[in-house]
Amino acid sequence: MKTAVLVDVCSVFFRYYFSQQPKMINGQGWDVSALMATVRWLCKKELLESSLVVMAFDESLGSGFRHKINPQYKANRALPTEDVIYQLELLKTIAQYLGFVVLTSDKFEADDLIASASAQLLDHRCIVYTRDKDLRQLVSERVSLLDVTNQMHWTPSVVLEEMEISPQQVPLYLALVGDSSDNIQGVEGVGDKTARALLQQFNDWSQLLTFVQQHKTVNVRGGARIRESILNSESLVKENLLLTQLRTDAVISLKYEPISEQSYIELVALLEHLSLQTPLKKSMKLVSGYLP
Repeated sequence: MKTAVLVDVCSVFFRYYFSQQPKMINGQGWDVSALMATVRWLCKKELLESSLVVMAFDESLGSGFRHKINPQYKANRALPTEDVIYQLELLKTIAQYLGFVVLTSDKFEADDLIASASAQLLDHRCIVYTRDKDLRQLVSERVSLLDVTNQMHWTPSVVLEEMEISPQQVPLYLALVGDSSDNIQGVEGVGDKTARALLQQFNDWSQLLTFVQQHKTVNVRGGARIRESILNSESLVKENLLLTQLRTDAVISLKYEPISEQSYIELVALLEHLSLQTPLKKSMKLVSGYLP
């Protein structure tokens, strides 16, 4: 089976953007430190040797379908600054020169684009480079995650061991406990331990809701109180699931142009213009070895 690498670009880029590294200011006066570090990260054997590399960008902050469901979704996040936009736009161009597929959308988030790509690539083993817990719901025998910060490899058995739930239950787990980073309110009184205990007894929301509607308590600590809280939060959980479940119906194209001698020449010229040719010299030498 061929291997496809699906990259959650923001997980990589912002790791470097917020890190304590020397500043790299180009000839136009822009800080391109995170761009340089991300390109260096991309230029490695496991990506260059993959059958397909897909890079998913987040461009739906404030305009995505989830904001229409709940206007407060991610309202706690600041819009990208000019230097972030500048570097990410250049990163898209560089990725295409490298022969990678670039996916963007003003409706779907990067996670949805990755989910949609993995749903199309049924003949590929997919490795998703990310640190985003939301993407753990995609994990299967064919799809795994590789944490870009600690290299932890998330497989179905690892999700079960670490989270004590199945990958398919991740959206409901997040819907119950909430997610402060995405500004999603959880069910009152339901924290991590309670949510895991519930999901070890009930496979999905339908089973859990049916049970609490028919019985006076649930088998968790403070069961009667938790039951009432779930009953009072039925509409909240249903809405949350629309936010936490990834979509696989984004209209995307996985067609790409493999790296060529001409695209390599244009890439080197762009890096020279950005004052990045010298610091990325080793990376470009590695890339040149994969020219047809």
